[in-house]
Amino acid sequence: MNSITRFSTLGIPTLIGIGIAWVGNRIVKNEKKLKNRELELRLQLNNKFD
Repeated sequence: MNSITRFSTLGIPTLIGIGIAWVGNRIVKNEKKLKNRELELRLQLNNKFD
């Protein structure tokens, strides 16, 4: 019984924290990819009108 309470007090918050950090990291990576893609598209668009 003691190991169950230890896991619930330490393990569950740790897993939640790791999950939140992982989601945040994915958002930052996707944002960088989107900015790079936007720049590529703007460059292509500018080349069409030149």
